[in-house]
Amino acid sequence: MAEPASGEGEVRIAAGTRREAESIALVLASEAIPHRVVNDEGRMSVRLDPADLRRAEAALASYARENAPESDASAEPEPTVDTRAGIWLAVALVAAFAVTGGWDESPALFARADNDSRAVLAGEWWRPVTALTLHADVVHVLGNAFSCAVFGSLLMRRHGAGVGLLLLVVSGAAGNALAAAWHGARYHSVGASTALFGAIGVLAATELVRRRRLRIRWGQSWLPIAGALGLLAMLGTGRGSDQTAHVFGLVAGLAAGVWAARMFPRPLAPAAQLGWAAAALAAVALAWRAALAP
Repeated sequence: MAEPASGEGEVRIAAGTRREAESIALVLASEAIPHRVVNDEGRMSVRLDPADLRRAEAALASYARENAPESDASAEPEPTVDTRAGIWLAVALVAAFAVTGGWDESPALFARADNDSRAVLAGEWWRPVTALTLHADVVHVLGNAFSCAVFGSLLMRRHGAGVGLLLLVVSGAAGNALAAAWHGARYHSVGASTALFGAIGVLAATELVRRRRLRIRWGQSWLPIAGALGLLAMLGTGRGSDQTAHVFGLVAGLAAGVWAARMFPRPLAPAAQLGWAAAALAAVALAWRAALAP
């Protein structure tokens, strides 16, 4: 705060210490604003012409903004929900495989419910959803069940079981639909991995939104996205993996995660979680009803 100085025709910017006065002087010098540092019986200040005061205040305000202490992501701990729903979902994937069998055991069923791009583009909307619950063989389902126990659990601990399940279904189905559209024809896929990369995308986008809310610098705010891309490179590009579905699952998860982080900055109450879980299960049930209709 500037105030009149005893010296005629000057204003004074008070400084608590010599170090602070020197910092003010450096800022003013960088803007070529004439000034002088004064020690008046231990009271430090910077004196300048009143005509330069507005420019000096603007320079000091800009300096304060640029050098404000960076927010700490730990200042607002990420909320968590105590749930084992991700483990139970992994068990459900294995149980579903016990009913449907693999591609070789149930070719007729897979022909009606896999993510067949030609059929999807022809209007069979249910396939991107039903394909998430089918797996080619035992190794396939066990690998996805393990990943679900890890990433599905992380997602549901962050957003709750109901919202987490809905996000898995939405991002997985959207990723499958995008993969089908990308390939155009002669493309078939099954498995929950698209949804699990969707979960990685949701978690990354949720943390990105949280960091921006805390005004953390962009360079550090984007680190969760870099981590998600690293997981995609490590886990989603191996020999025999459906790389297209994994990429589109991650992309769909990022979009869904931004929406979820803005809509639900904190996990919803149990009753609301139950409602969202019912909506997700209803979507899967309706998709299977359409797939098995005569």
